Amino acid sequence: MARFTNPAGVFTDPADVLADQVDVSTSPVDADSPVDVDRELQTGSAHYRVKVRSGDRSWDELARDLGALDADRYVVITEGDTPAGLLTRIEAQVLRIPGTCTMQTVERLAEQILLAGVTRRTVVIGVGGDRTGGVAGLLAGLLFQGLRLVHVPTTLSAMCGSALSLRHTLPSAVLGTHHAPELVWCQLDLLRERPADELRADLGQVIRSVLAVCPAWYDQLAAVLNPDAHYSPRELASFITLCADARAAVTAYDPLERGPGRALAYGSTIGRAVQLLTGGTLSQGHVDGLGMLVAARIAAHLGLLDAEGERAHRELLQRNGSPVALPAGVDPEALVSAVRLAAARGGEAGLVLLAGLGRPYVADGSLLTQVGEDTLRAGAEALRPGGVPASRGASVPAPVPAQVLAQADR
Repeated sequence: MARFTNPAGVFTDPADVLADQVDVSTSPVDADSPVDVDRELQTGSAHYRVKVRSGDRSWDELARDLGALDADRYVVITEGDTPAGLLTRIEAQVLRIPGTCTMQTVERLAEQILLAGVTRRTVVIGVGGDRTGGVAGLLAGLLFQGLRLVHVPTTLSAMCGSALSLRHTLPSAVLGTHHAPELVWCQLDLLRERPADELRADLGQVIRSVLAVCPAWYDQLAAVLNPDAHYSPRELASFITLCADARAAVTAYDPLERGPGRALAYGSTIGRAVQLLTGGTLSQGHVDGLGMLVAARIAAHLGLLDAEGERAHRELLQRNGSPVALPAGVDPEALVSAVRLAAARGGEAGLVLLAGLGRPYVADGSLLTQVGEDTLRAGAEALRPGGVPASRGASVPAPVPAQVLAQADR
């Protein structure tokens, strides 16, 4: 597993952990066959199952798995329509999240659950994307000091990211808790009608995992990605299992994601700043992709990442059809102050940077590197249309003795 053991300032590449586990397959023989993939994730003391399925019959299996939990009732938390395949097989109280989601929203939902007679045997089922999973996880983690939780994510982003994590937060990412699910059920049929741009944005999770954790799968992923976002169920399953295995590799001894697990948030701090600049017009996956480009340019400027490593970021994003520059009218120079604003929302300073693909840089035992204003401004040049790789600067000391501008990656 990835640990802080390399005296040069990086941790061990976890590719050996993943080598026999992930198959980003494009074989035409089995590309559209039913999917039946299981994973068991061990994160600290938490142990939970991840199942990736396709086909209507798989809902019967989910019903059996839920029945095995011996619950006195099920409470479904959702934002939209709950899949008929689920509700026709179990009786459940369905609660819908309103448009605005705050801690008061969670309190109101908790009151409704309590009035319905929730007990410690109740199972909370989150059905939806990242926001729904966060609210469901908060409710399950806080009620009676912890109810059992099942995730049924309906977006590729949630299947590859938030549903696999022990962290459950509100959209602000300020309030949250840690709580392990019993089961993560990824039903690929739910992705069938998803818009192409949503899938492109959601694949940012997969690109991040390859760049920051398991670069051994770079060539395979590059061969599969396409700007039309046309993927078979088996390819989608491979994306999910790649992310699950990458998460297992870096969180086995870091369940709170404050050590090696920070690699899973590579680019997200700058991504939040980009989101501020663009007024929320770009999806989370797209702004995080731009954040990774800036982080790569910063690492190159500091002499940590070579030009090939920086180009590798841009290549995967371009193959995916992701934006690689800020929208017209948005000045990259403004990123410096935007990162300041994003940093003010948390209490830890620094950015996750790479010393090579799959090799987060470590300074004094931390993946968070302090970045100065001039360095951040140099990194922002990566988001100018037609931006060219920066020349490498002097080697970065550990830690960088510069003014802290960036909030720790979540």
